Amino acid sequence: GPYDPLHMNNPTGLTIDSKNQLWVAEQDYLPKRVSVWTLDGKLINTFYGPGKYGGGGTVDPQDKTKFYYSDEGRGAMAFKLDWKKGTSQVTSVYFRPTPDDQKMAFRSAGPETPLYYKGKRYFTNSYNSSPTNGHPTSFLFIERDGIAKPIVAMGQASSWDLLKSDEFKPGWPEGVDLNVQKPTTQAFFIWTDQNGDAKVQPNEVIYKKATASGVTVMPDLSFCIARLEDKSIKFAPASLDKDGVPHYDINKAEVLAEGVLPPASSGGNQVLTSSDGWTVITLGIKPFSPYSISGTKNGVPMWSYPNLWPGLHASHKAPKPDHRGELIGPTRLLGGFMEAKGSDVGKLWAVNGNHGNVYIFTADGLFVATLFEDMRIGKRWIMTEATPGMSLEGITLSDENFWPTITQMADGQIYLVDGGRSALVSLEGIENIHRLKDISLSLSISDLEKSRSYSIKTEALRQKNLGNNSLNVAISNEAPVVDGKLTDWPRAVWADIDKSGVKAYFNATSKPYDITGAMTVAGDRLYLAYRTGDEKLLKNTGEMPVAPFKTGGALDLMIGVNPEARPDRQEPVAGDLRLLVTMVNGKPWAMLYRAVVNGTLEKDKVPFSSPWRTITFDKVEDVTNQIQIAGSEGNYELSIPIATLGLKVADGLVLKGDIGILRGQGDQTTARIYWCNKATGITADVPSEAMLTPGLWGTFRFKTSEK
Repeated sequence: GPYDPLHMNNPTGLTIDSKNQLWVAEQDYLPKRVSVWTLDGKLINTFYGPGKYGGGGTVDPQDKTKFYYSDEGRGAMAFKLDWKKGTSQVTSVYFRPTPDDQKMAFRSAGPETPLYYKGKRYFTNSYNSSPTNGHPTSFLFIERDGIAKPIVAMGQASSWDLLKSDEFKPGWPEGVDLNVQKPTTQAFFIWTDQNGDAKVQPNEVIYKKATASGVTVMPDLSFCIARLEDKSIKFAPASLDKDGVPHYDINKAEVLAEGVLPPASSGGNQVLTSSDGWTVITLGIKPFSPYSISGTKNGVPMWSYPNLWPGLHASHKAPKPDHRGELIGPTRLLGGFMEAKGSDVGKLWAVNGNHGNVYIFTADGLFVATLFEDMRIGKRWIMTEATPGMSLEGITLSDENFWPTITQMADGQIYLVDGGRSALVSLEGIENIHRLKDISLSLSISDLEKSRSYSIKTEALRQKNLGNNSLNVAISNEAPVVDGKLTDWPRAVWADIDKSGVKAYFNATSKPYDITGAMTVAGDRLYLAYRTGDEKLLKNTGEMPVAPFKTGGALDLMIGVNPEARPDRQEPVAGDLRLLVTMVNGKPWAMLYRAVVNGTLEKDKVPFSSPWRTITFDKVEDVTNQIQIAGSEGNYELSIPIATLGLKVADGLVLKGDIGILRGQGDQTTARIYWCNKATGITADVPSEAMLTPGLWGTFRFKTSEK
């Protein structure tokens, strides 16, 4: 109820200072306080705070002098803000669970986000229960006589210990056991307070056998589930009773999206939807990548946006952002939709970033702005004096700034609570955002050819500026043992294939790639060694028999075995070939691609096609039975007869070639990386992934090794 500053909560520490003033430390969270009194009981001063880890708080959208703050599951307080003086005062504790109250679901926070609906004020904890992503459950509260009372909850039933108790077991659907942590035994639940006591009785809970996660509540009191099985679902109120309690039909739900993918890391898993049909899901949805955030309109997938470092833990391994709009560690939504008053941009939404910034998007997936800076780039929020209206340009909110929120007032003004300091920030200039006019883009085959040509020229210039791009290949009398241990490669010259990436800065063991390759010739075989550090690199489905370069990881060698061929050739000639080696179902698989074999009939050539072009290889053959391959702790060795390649080795031989690896996710190739040719980023165009570009290869120099 109303807060009385003359009332002490749990006084624990007492002392009297030199001025005969009594100092009292109160062991409480609502609020945290140290108070100072005269010895005859008059209040002299009070010191409040600090806030919880990550801060937080929310401004009331209908009255900016009201501010709500939840201290996780301990309860929630209301404050009165004086904007002119820059001060705040606790006015009430509107939610404080007692030991006798029924406990809410696991890690459920107190109500903080106010919702106004049909003349009543409600609250939800759907935006402040999980610091990094969507929560498995969310509660709706109604305000009665200044106290927030729980009236509805939805989500994963096993997240609420109360529903796992013997009293509630009879209501479980057939095949459900909430005490068994298996997806097949789980249930989604809806609880509605039907008798007004703000407590849960078994007859008030209905279930559906399903898994659920990521629950948010909209301003119209609709509950949205980011993943009910693999669908995003909306439950709108079917009715509103005389006490203002909404009721829901578990069998009547709107499907917002299908094919919703699981979180790729510890972030996302929330959904927003609006009456105009647009839905935002901070997850990937089919047919888009799991490393994305996505959107639908009227249930149809419409857009996705790259999210390569999704969530808190992924951000620990992320590089610094190097371009505008790059997302690093998106975690939780800051609230519902907002609009830029006077702009045609439509609805906007905001998501927190774990490195001290906030990302703003339109409902239809257009990136708008990054608020604040990455903590590795910006200046920390450490000012000697806080001046109202001061610019925060160049400031970072710092990492693990868990609880920023965003609120739009009736006049269109948008305020952001920064998080860690619970400071109020005015978002200026949002009304100046406007959409570009729609235009038609005509893309011809000629344009695509120009793009490919530009990529080749740019890479050639990079190589020219870099200088040396040759690799010594030893001709040895002693053949290495193909066991993957690499102990017999002490004199090898190693080519750097991939040194990209950054070392994790916190709570992770990831480090930059350190992938290198080497070659040697001994007797009648060519030997290759790869140091990758990835024991699962060669995982490949092999579902495309002539194109394992599409379906997972592999070891790759490109070489032109004809020493008479022009070294500056732009197109492959006879003798230019590619050896691709991988593992399918635990067994080796090797394919040899010959671009040009004189005398090959047109009908015998092997095509590799995409919608805009087709390239051919004169011969593609399975040479699995001719190779040797072994791996150990992410190192790999393989060998192949030089006769199979048509390679005639001699001291001083100089050939064009390249060595590299493919990375994948087991069923698709996600990266192609080579020692010399770095213009290999495309993994969604079969001809680009198959073709040989000898003009961008390096130089192999064969030399008899010294004993």
